[in-house]
This record gives sequence, C-alpha cells and structure tokens, in this order.
Amino acid sequence: MDARVQEVPGPLVLAGRAGPAGRQRGSLSAEGLTRSYVQLDTSRLKGATVNSAALRIGNTGAPSCTAKPVELWSTGAVSAATTWNKQPARGVKLSTVSAAKGRPDCAAGELVFDATALIKEAAAKNLAGVTVGLFAANESDTGAWKRFAPASIKLDTDVARPAPPVIASAEYPDGKTGRPAHTGTAGTAGTFTFGVDGASNIEKVVYWTDFAPAEATVASGAAVSLTPPSEGPHSVYAYSVDKAGLRSDTATYVFYADKRPGGPDRAGDLNGDGLRDVWSLGADGRLSFSAGRGDGTFAPAIDGGVTFPAGTKVIASGDWSGHGHNDLVALEYNAVERKNKLWVYPNPGTGAVLDERTELTVTCPVADPDLGCETADDHWYNAEDIADAGDLNADGAPDLLVKQGKELWVQYGNGISLLDAGSPVLVGGADWDTQTVVVPGDTNGDGVADLWLRDNASGDVFAVMGVKGADGKLDPAGWGAAANRAKIGSGIARAAYPALGSSGDLTGDGLADLWAVAADGKAVVFRGTAAGLDRNPLPGS
Repeated sequence: MDARVQEVPGPLVLAGRAGPAGRQRGSLSAEGLTRSYVQLDTSRLKGATVNSAALRIGNTGAPSCTAKPVELWSTGAVSAATTWNKQPARGVKLSTVSAAKGRPDCAAGELVFDATALIKEAAAKNLAGVTVGLFAANESDTGAWKRFAPASIKLDTDVARPAPPVIASAEYPDGKTGRPAHTGTAGTAGTFTFGVDGASNIEKVVYWTDFAPAEATVASGAAVSLTPPSEGPHSVYAYSVDKAGLRSDTATYVFYADKRPGGPDRAGDLNGDGLRDVWSLGADGRLSFSAGRGDGTFAPAIDGGVTFPAGTKVIASGDWSGHGHNDLVALEYNAVERKNKLWVYPNPGTGAVLDERTELTVTCPVADPDLGCETADDHWYNAEDIADAGDLNADGAPDLLVKQGKELWVQYGNGISLLDAGSPVLVGGADWDTQTVVVPGDTNGDGVADLWLRDNASGDVFAVMGVKGADGKLDPAGWGAAANRAKIGSGIARAAYPALGSSGDLTGDGLADLWAVAADGKAVVFRGTAAGLDRNPLPGS
C-alpha cells in the first residue's frame, strides 16, 4: 500500500441565497447562504489502483454544537468565471458527515469525507483533477451552517502497489522446489512470459537475470527469449510498474538448465557459439566484446559489462568459475596496497562479464620459512603484463604467464583461486620487458604450447617453439633459448596496435592467427600462413 496525503487548493466560496452549510451567519457571508467548491489535483494518481480516498477539512465555526449534516458531491469544474448565477452542475453525492465544531463547547476539528468513488474514477480515467462541492443537507436550515479553514484541506489516499508479474516458461519449468524432471539445455533459448493477471493499469515490466544483470523493459504480459549460458540453477527477476509510476515487489523465477552437450567452451570462445572472440579495453577503461565470425572478421563491438581503472590489463583465460565458460582475468593496480592484484571476472557465456570478481592468490605471497614458504610466489604484484597460457601442464586448470620486468614467469592455476598449484617457473632470457608475449597454442603439432613474441618497438613477431621435458610435458624454460626463435611477421608495433593476442584459428583454415586491437579500438586479424603471419590485416569488425 502507498498512503498519500496531498495538499489541495482551498474552497471557492460563493455568496448568495443558498449555500454549502446552510444559512450563513458567520464571516463568510453575513445574512446569506454559501456553497464551497474544492479543486482536487489527481495528476499523481493517474493509472494508480486507489483503495480509499478521504477529503479532510477543518471545521472552525458553527451556530451551535448540535450536529447537522453536510454533504460532499462531485461537481463540474470551477474557475475564475464561476459565479452564483453560473455554478457547476452537481454530479454524485459521495458522502455525508454530521458534526458541529468550532465553539467553546465543541472545539474546532477536522471533518473527514469519503471521496473513494470519485478518486478511483479519476485514477482509472487518468484525470489530472476533479472538483467537489460541500453543501448543507438542508439549505433552508438556519442552524446548519459551518465555517471551514481553507488551509487545512487535504486529500488522503491509500494507493495499492501493483502485483508482481507472474513469470513462466514452458522450456524451463519452475524449479523453486528443485530440478524438474524435464528442463531445457544450457545454450538453448527459451520463451519466458511476464503475466500481469489481467491488470489493465500496468505500464511496463522490468526484468533481468543472473546471467544478464542489466535491466530490460517489456510490455505487460509480453514474452521474451532468454538463453541460459550454463547448466545448473538460474534466476529471472522482474517487477511491474503501473501507470502512476508505482512498482511492485520483485518476483523471482528459479529454473534449471541441463548440461550442454560437448563440454566446456573451446579456447577463445567467449559467447558459447563455438567461434573465437576478443575482449579489449577502450580509452575510458570500458570492456568491449567483439564476437568472431569464424572468417577472421568480428561483429561490431558491444559493451562488456565492466569498467576498469587506467592501466589495467585484461585477458581471456580459461574456466575459473566452474560453469564451462572462459572467464576474464584482470591485472589491476591497488592504490591502497600499492601493488597489482589479479582478479577473475566470471563470464556467464554471453561475452559480457559479471562485476562479481574473485581474487587470484598464492599460498606463499611472501617468503616466510616459518610458514613453509621458502620463496615468494606472487610475481604479479609489480608486473607489467599477463598472458593467457592455456593449460600448460595438462591438469585441466588454466595457467598464466606473468611478465615482471625482464623476467617471465609461468604461474600454474588450480582452476579456483590459486596460481601456485605447481611451483612457478622462471623462463630464461633477459629481454621480456621489451616484448609482448602471446600463446597461440600448439602451432606445429608436437603436443606442447608455443609462444609468439612481438618486439614492441619494431613490430617484428617471432615464433618460439615449445620444448618437452623429461616427463613428456612442456618445459617452459625452453622458451628462453634465443636460438629457438624464428621471425614470422613484421609491422605490428605497439604504437599502432596496443593490444594483441591469439585465440588459435580465427579464420577456419586450421592455422593459428594473431588478433590485434588498433589504436582506434577496432579488432583486426593477421592471418597465419605456412610462411608466417600475413602482413596485411583482415578488415576486422
């Protein structure tokens, strides 16, 4: 309920031979009869559901303390042109009050008239205002007059808030009591309706979901198509807004989605369509999502859901939140602690990440032998850059590369929040600070990951083949061998292309490609060929 008290204009008093409170012997009209009219502003009630309405007015004078009736009527409108001989017509009698106040033995006080019927009608018809009249029940009775206080008039309304919408879906049945026997599959669209139970004064329905938290608006009773990106429970939230601007409580619809066939999203796929995509930051720090088309071009960039501080580095990493989607990892500077921190922003499978970050940590952030930490494993506290490394040790969890000055570190993730599931490995070499590191995956089919290195000043790109250790897995130290590098591209300097990376094959020809974000914010692709990277980028988005 929404109770409202509204100040309204005082009564327009007409002096003459008949009047609102009988024969007037007070100051309003000596030796005459009067009638009072009140204009009520109902503009705020347009489209509202009114439960009750009361007109309150102070009675400050009467000929005696004997209660006499006064009636409240709906009338036509009044104006400055209204006179005794040109009065508005009466409509419907709304209520009657018998009282007498404003004498020594019956003190001045408030009279309350029921105006519910009229105000209900005004709200339903979207009327900006209505007029009422106060009249003595018997205008020939010289003892029935009453004096009113204009400044005391109020319209007191009790307005009902609209009911929450009723959410339903045939493809994804209600799961508030548990997983239904049959439900839809993650990644498959379902129709969700927002019923209003026949209410005619609902202006709109506002809804959002746990996987798409931005509010959206539909017409009352409308249906929308929603695609849950991952298996498990999900929620749709919605509230109604009536034509008076009042909103309902929020309705919550819980449903379940079955596991998608085919397992987790492939590397570089950020929206679950099987194609490889790109995240990048604009000059204002806002994340953009560019969906790959599978031919080396991208759809126009859309909003990615989060704004980052200046200097933040972001990458698409693996699944850190357990929903089968590739999440975003950000290297952000913390001004309070005066060091960098790593955060995971979960991707619900749409490419627009959720602002519900989780910090990545290590068991040994500092060296402390008493705690069993012989060395400090946090190598990003003062790092310049990070790179997605895929799963370097084949344990099923994503790993990262951290560029800390002249050093390049491999940090092994556990897929939850730790980046020292295995001891960090220092990659050899002494020129990592002048290069951008990219991991395109296994480019030569030997079963271990390779590196691409961009010389930031010259724009030359080098391939560094991965080397297997004694256990048959990648030995990251092998990436540091200078003799293991071969030039595969040029003309991609950091000044022209501030950000670059690789999601593997972006063009569908089976060869890894390099994507880059130009200074104007557009994503382009340098196609991989048997001879190296094509010097001329594809048009991108």
